[in-house]
Amino acid sequence: MDIISLVKKAKKGDDAAFYQLLLEHKEQLYRIALSYMKNEEAALEAVQETSFRSFKAIKKLKNPQFFSTWIIRILINSTFAD
Repeated sequence: MDIISLVKKAKKGDDAAFYQLLLEHKEQLYRIALSYMKNEEAALEAVQETSFRSFKAIKKLKNPQFFSTWIIRILINSTFAD
């Protein structure tokens, strides 16, 4: 299933679709977090926080084709929020 279809399902409340989206993006999110944090534990925590925040906010995503950009922005914002 393509990303746009998964995002549309996730926005409608399909938890399995959201989980699949996370599986598709977890490596990329981890690499980005690690490049910012320079610490494996902190990078994993940042990815976990991003997963939580994006799950809570998925319905606010306006354009499904920008899911990757959206979740990366959440990661970066949560990394520097503290």
